[in-house]
Amino acid sequence: MADSSKEKLNKSNKEKASSKSVWTFPKNILEDALRIPQAIEQQNAGNPMKSDVLVKAVGFNSTSDWRFLDLLKSANLYGIVEGSGRIATVSITPLGNDIIAPGSPTQRQSALLKAFRTVEDFRKVEEFYKGKKLPEDEFFENTLVREFKIPRERVQSFIQVFTKNLEFLKAFKAGDPSQPIAEETGQTSGSLVQSKRVSAEDSGKGRTFLDTCFVMMPFGEWPDLYYKEIFSPAIKEAGMEPLRADELFSTGTVIEQIWEQIEKAKILLADLTGKNANVFYELGLSHAARKPVVFTTANLDDVPFDLRHLRVIVYDVNDPFWGDKLKVSLTAYLKNAKSDPTKSIPQPFRRLENDDKG
Repeated sequence: MADSSKEKLNKSNKEKASSKSVWTFPKNILEDALRIPQAIEQQNAGNPMKSDVLVKAVGFNSTSDWRFLDLLKSANLYGIVEGSGRIATVSITPLGNDIIAPGSPTQRQSALLKAFRTVEDFRKVEEFYKGKKLPEDEFFENTLVREFKIPRERVQSFIQVFTKNLEFLKAFKAGDPSQPIAEETGQTSGSLVQSKRVSAEDSGKGRTFLDTCFVMMPFGEWPDLYYKEIFSPAIKEAGMEPLRADELFSTGTVIEQIWEQIEKAKILLADLTGKNANVFYELGLSHAARKPVVFTTANLDDVPFDLRHLRVIVYDVNDPFWGDKLKVSLTAYLKNAKSDPTKSIPQPFRRLENDDKG
């Protein structure tokens, strides 16, 4: 009995010591950590920023907020910024610049992969499983604890961040064996672990831009054609990556995935033609999330009266040049929404947004 109690006490002491030890991997995924250098680039032309100014730029109120401190620490662990803590001066590293302001898509691909591999734990696990699919959770967890010394109570956090990073990298084709990545040490195939959630084939042709524009519109032969030929090119011209609900490929329910993309999107685009119920539901979620939305419609009567003072583009399909005109207008409206997002948020939610930022 005494030996059993002693074993339990030793186990408890080990767990307490582990919980106080330094985290060796980021608590945030790379996509979220990039908010730090992006804010520095957008708000201060890439020049170093004090934490008390930076915290507002990334949407928090206080440098004591643990969410901000975790995000800043994660950005440091990925090697994309330098400077961490409540009173730090934070600067973008050359690697961070290669991601947020690259000279080419391949430079961004290479830098994203390098940032992921800057985390030693991620690099070792990637090397261990390279080219293979990750095992089921129980076996993966046991291997992480046994082979890589990840504390048992942190394993679930590790798996979530690691696999989400794989999805993000593959969305950019960073690590796709069919597209070699050029790195400082020469050419490498960049072959990543085959995540259980998404394979390279599922990620389509790959992303180009960091910021996304989530498009809310009906599906069907004509809407699909409009999305491909008009909406997507206009969004890319505005410097964002188009994304529609039927392009989502991660786990979870459809509404969970949509909510996740709404929260991540820089700007949202809603085509209200035909008063589609799903579009209006997603629009309500977007406004609840205090996100800027640009509207398009073929009929102004389809736009609720209370929203017509916001950014609305009305197009006439009877005009032989309507597609080109809509494309130009969309790019202009989206750029304006990026530079002044509050004008694309309804007043009550705009006020809440301003209150949050203090």
